[in-house]
Amino acid sequence: MDAKTILNPKWWLLAFGVLFFLAGLSNYLGAEGSADTAYPGDYTARDVFYEQTFGLFTMVAATLAIVTSLKVSGRELSILSMTSSGVMMAFMVLHYLAGENVNYGFNDPVILGVVLSLLALLGIAGFLHLEEGGETPTENTSEG
Repeated sequence: MDAKTILNPKWWLLAFGVLFFLAGLSNYLGAEGSADTAYPGDYTARDVFYEQTFGLFTMVAATLAIVTSLKVSGRELSILSMTSSGVMMAFMVLHYLAGENVNYGFNDPVILGVVLSLLALLGIAGFLHLEEGGETPTENTSEG
């Protein structure tokens, strides 16, 4: 089995979508526990709200990844996979850096490294499949 077979953007987007949806749902439903992990013994109702909101935003992004994996194909899927990879990597790094400023309890450089590596594989998957189904639109040469 070659890398191109393993790195199919459809399945990588679907897997990320499902995993991120479950993580977001867990964060939303367990927001008080998440706030306590994020700010041990020092969280407020506002922190619980922020954790719920973060969970909701995560579920929205995850739903977009799931629908994209199921409804988009060819070159467009590759482009969206690469875009999603880059955007999510930037988000994860910026979120980590912001969390460092407030001693955010979920910040773990090892987990960040693993997630960034997996997101990079999503981008590579998109790149490897970029030329598939890449029809160039033809110009309409008929007059009338």
